[in-house]
Amino acid sequence: MEGPLGKIYSLPIAILLAVGALLSAFLFYSMMRYAETGNVIMVILLAIAISIVALVVGQAIKFQKLREL
Repeated sequence: MEGPLGKIYSLPIAILLAVGALLSAFLFYSMMRYAETGNVIMVILLAIAISIVALVVGQAIKFQKLREL
């Protein structure tokens, strides 16, 4: 696969899941800190960022599984 996500899609699934989980945990922690201060804009932006991370990880796993077939 070509493009900016090509290297991400070629990572092993275990590493991809570990990196995605760590990144999501950090973003979730940051979102909770901003929620405590009442910054609604940052909470919404971080929730969107968590969704994007989950989407990329899901698409990468799907791509690798389809490539195996």
